[in-house]
Amino acid sequence: MKGRKTVTKRDLARRLHERFGFSERSMYRFVDVLLEEIKIALERGEEVKIHHFGVFRVHRRKPRRGVNPRTGESIIIPGARKVLFRPAPTLKALLHAQE
Repeated sequence: MKGRKTVTKRDLARRLHERFGFSERSMYRFVDVLLEEIKIALERGEEVKIHHFGVFRVHRRKPRRGVNPRTGESIIIPGARKVLFRPAPTLKALLHAQE
């Protein structure tokens, strides 16, 4: 998908710097601390709700049976935790309006 740009922590810090006038370095630290707090909450199994943005939560997948495609051997795929994101209705509406 050509034309897509990835937004980095540095990009977010620059935008916050332009918007609020604090130093870019302090805004980078702010973004870093914010993301770290979200990560810690998810590690504890908590949901992270950001008003008008969405909800991050951890989903536990159970172990399941699978097949090794190279050998055809039956294997057990271990359970895992993954982060799910459910966008808020306002974010969803904004994204659908841009299509």
